[in-house]
Amino acid sequence: MTEIAPYRAATPDMPAPATASAGARDKAGAAHLRTVDCDVCVVGDDVAGLGIAIDLARRGKDVVLLTFPGATPLPLDGVLSPGFSMPTADLVERVGMADAQELLILSAHAAETGLGFAHRAGVDVGPRGRLKVARPHALQGLYREQDLREQLVPDTTVLVDRDDLSALLGTSTFAAGLGVVPAERVSARALKVALELAAMEAGVRGIPVAGALAADLQGLRKYLTTDKRRIRAFQVVISGHDAFARLGPKVAQLPRAPWVTALFRLPGQEVPYSGMVEEAGLTGLRFHVDGGRLALAAATATRVVTRVGAARVARRHTGEIYSLGTSLVEGATGRMLPETGGMPRVFEGERGVWYALASAGDEISHGFLAGRLVSGAIGDKDDRIALLQPFAGPVLSGWAGRVARFATFWHVRLAAHLQNERLALVAPDPAPVDAETAADLPQPHSATVAASNGRTRRGLAAATAASRHAARTALHAASGWASGFAARAAAAPARRRRAHAQDELEDSPAQRT
Repeated sequence: MTEIAPYRAATPDMPAPATASAGARDKAGAAHLRTVDCDVCVVGDDVAGLGIAIDLARRGKDVVLLTFPGATPLPLDGVLSPGFSMPTADLVERVGMADAQELLILSAHAAETGLGFAHRAGVDVGPRGRLKVARPHALQGLYREQDLREQLVPDTTVLVDRDDLSALLGTSTFAAGLGVVPAERVSARALKVALELAAMEAGVRGIPVAGALAADLQGLRKYLTTDKRRIRAFQVVISGHDAFARLGPKVAQLPRAPWVTALFRLPGQEVPYSGMVEEAGLTGLRFHVDGGRLALAAATATRVVTRVGAARVARRHTGEIYSLGTSLVEGATGRMLPETGGMPRVFEGERGVWYALASAGDEISHGFLAGRLVSGAIGDKDDRIALLQPFAGPVLSGWAGRVARFATFWHVRLAAHLQNERLALVAPDPAPVDAETAADLPQPHSATVAASNGRTRRGLAAATAASRHAARTALHAASGWASGFAARAAAAPARRRRAHAQDELEDSPAQRT
């Protein structure tokens, strides 16, 4: 039985910060609210939340789904494909070869599950393809990625050289690419509508949340309080960016990073490839082109607030790839998106409280993976969710995190800029001339050429090392500043108590006499 028709579009009010534990006043105010009992309450109607609700309802669980009307996704399509944004070398370093292989296999199965659901639901998928591209400074990392992927999950990637990549993308910006297979683009909106219909058919009860949301997640029974209802459940799943943002940092830490998104027209340019393109590296650049129309999203060093600023940053990123001319920027926005380090954050926190947060740009693939792991852990006691536990720890946040991310971001940008300058210093092959003319031309001394190349390499190495040192220095300074600030803030109440006691002593009759 569906209590309220779910997924009805509405404009939410500005949410008030939630508390991790409902106080006595909140409980007294919630006494007049209608209590809704269920086995599992899923907070968030993203792909992961909907998938978890559908799977658990089909297993016979009584599921309530709290939805957040009015959420606006990225203007890019999603993509169903195996793998993670985190480099496989980093993944292996964190969890080892065996667990990294298991995670990659699970991601491939999740992509197949998503494609199967889309085909059964009649959701259009395609164009086909996902390319991870690299500029010259990141080329070795791309080759390492290809080698590891071939060892762990063979036949899921194919290397594309510079010439083929230039022909596909219509640009020579990138040195090589890594094609991921299978991969299909899919509209996030169309897929969400299909998941919503499947949730209704499975008997999931949907409750829109347009205002504040408070949570008491301690004890055997968990409570979530909206402006009209109080939901009581044995299990709670917090899924998606909106759910994390609505419940606040006291319930779950929400690492976020600034991004810009925009749409462009590419006048007079033909781009044969219509799949998803993402750049390896910290910038997180993603784009796809359809009929001369380019949709782009890119991470930035600092938050961009205005549309003019977002348009300027997006134009700079796009101008490094394609010639825009006087093309206008459409729908430029700056927003804060989850920062997960390229891996989905899927884990159990408090007993009976589960968390699922996908990486920015991978909400669909990671959503099906998170849905499979969380629903399996609740319904079948499947312990494979523990494979992602190493990525559930706290991340550097606050001022320290922002300064560290700023320094690292510009280190990557500087490395790319220096590499481009080094390539520009390499003289192109001279035009062919006849032997008689060549004999009259002055010939450079080999020692001069070698010295010039040596100076270029040393300059590049010195500048790169300097930027790394700057990043480390900024990180250490920010961490020290944040730690000192936290210590002073913690000591402030004690100082106030001592000052108050001293004032009382001075005002006492004995002191006055």
